Amino acid sequence: MALAAGCGGKAADPAPDLGAPAGEITVSAYDTNGYRAFLEDAAKKFQARYPGAVVNVETFSAMPEIRSAGEGRITQVQIRDDPQSAADYVTRVYTALMSGGGADLYAMDVLPLHKFVEGGQLENLEAYMDGDPGFNRDDYRGNILDALDYRGGVWFMPTGYTFKYFAYDSTLVPESAAAGFGTGTAWTTGELLAIGEAYYDGGAKLFNLVDYSGLAGQLLNENMRAYVDFENKTAGFSGGGFAGLLESVRRAGETGYVPHEAGGPDDAILPQAGGEAADRFFFKLKNSVLLVAQFGRELGLRMMAWTGGEARGREDDDEIAGIAADAAGRVPFGYSRAFGISSGSKNKALAWAFVKFLLGEEMQLGGGVAGDLPLHNKAREMKAETAFSGAFRGRPPAAGMEAAVAAYRAATEQLSDQIDCFQIRDNAVSGMISAETRYFFDGTKTAEEAAAALQNKVDLYLNE
Repeated sequence: MALAAGCGGKAADPAPDLGAPAGEITVSAYDTNGYRAFLEDAAKKFQARYPGAVVNVETFSAMPEIRSAGEGRITQVQIRDDPQSAADYVTRVYTALMSGGGADLYAMDVLPLHKFVEGGQLENLEAYMDGDPGFNRDDYRGNILDALDYRGGVWFMPTGYTFKYFAYDSTLVPESAAAGFGTGTAWTTGELLAIGEAYYDGGAKLFNLVDYSGLAGQLLNENMRAYVDFENKTAGFSGGGFAGLLESVRRAGETGYVPHEAGGPDDAILPQAGGEAADRFFFKLKNSVLLVAQFGRELGLRMMAWTGGEARGREDDDEIAGIAADAAGRVPFGYSRAFGISSGSKNKALAWAFVKFLLGEEMQLGGGVAGDLPLHNKAREMKAETAFSGAFRGRPPAAGMEAAVAAYRAATEQLSDQIDCFQIRDNAVSGMISAETRYFFDGTKTAEEAAAALQNKVDLYLNE
């Protein structure tokens, strides 16, 4: 579960001499599946450009468990990783850094950013960006760079970004209710549930989010700032809001507003395989990668993707409601790959040069950002075209593709314009929340008991 960040104040340290890239660095990442091929490809290209540089790549996770189910032409794959293995990696990194060792660059996907910043173990990249004449902020999406601020500094750099947005079924939501929707607006799940309630008749469900593993996670994420304050090291689960949120999710499932996950949150479901989805939902939560399918619909492009806790539904009448915001109205972005420079690195200049290479047009146009939107403006513009043309896989492009690309690009940029924060990820806190939430939904604890337990556990963790 991603957790929202706050902002504070801390002066940037001066950047080292950023001369010609040379020497040797090591890049460390936990996720073998997501990082190794990408980093090894980047290292090879970087070393070809700078013969005096050596980039070593270390990844530590075992290949995750993969469960699949399918029939006909459609197969769904569910990947489960090992939380204990990730926790062991974090401990290993801490130990290495405390002893004056460790890597030069770290992938920040499983590392607790707030603890690394507080411990002084990451370089403030503001000084590098400001002190490097070869880095032009205007080449990148400015509001994403601005949103990276945490405690007055920038401690990691994403290679790309994603966001979530809401779609609505135009056959279910009346035009009068949809009048305020569009790519220039932001909404919360709670606001859309309130709109849908007025039209709910027991037929189509209000959201495609399954109650335990979908709706609960989304509402927690939107309200997480009220429950965890990383900067001030306080927890806020005991004020009644968290318990009320859990009860509201249970009611939503029992009422029929959202699909009910009969087995409970531990029984992760695979979407139904095969055929066309028949169910309709007033609203759907989607990842930005699915905007290609939204604007390629008239070209015959289809993209079927689900994350945990979602149910399949008909999408041919979906329109964009707006970007997803948190309860305070702030709009976060997500990322798949992001890197921070260790303050103990012996070659910070080379580490920064490699980060800058990852942000360049060559890597941004390749597979480096996966389904993310490139941070690099020109690369993002060019990738909009390849996202459509690549879907035809050598076939002649469909008539109207140019217009579809233009519409997709305009919508993506307008939605992206609203982003103003990022999300801190702390697996330890996420694990605590998931466990106590599960205890509530399986009947082991009341909502108040789960909230009290979380208050104690998270408070202790933040201040240890």
